[in-house]
Amino acid sequence: MSENKIDPKEFLSALFLYAHDFNFNHIVFEVNRFKVSVNLVRRSATYGAADLFYTSEGPKTMAKVMSTINKAIEMAELEGSQQAKIETPELTRGEQIFQFKMREFGGGKYQLDLSL
Repeated sequence: MSENKIDPKEFLSALFLYAHDFNFNHIVFEVNRFKVSVNLVRRSATYGAADLFYTSEGPKTMAKVMSTINKAIEMAELEGSQQAKIETPELTRGEQIFQFKMREFGGGKYQLDLSL
């Protein structure tokens, strides 16, 4: 999988469905020059706290996925909204709405937290 580019709609649909089915409320992308790691985080009094490693790929492989997320965030910022939206036909609800927070650590490292 790391040699091929990942289809962003399929990847994000699977990621959102998995997070929704197992009650994870945060998707955290940790990005540097060498890899993109995706972790699922649950912060809940009802379901408990949990961290789950989802996947890690090279930045070239995840480029389209990150681009799709960045486009959704840019559109939300242009509209003055705190919530972004990604539409995928694979999701039964048709779209996923999320809040976002980005932290930059310098040296090409940053963390993008999507709150579902």
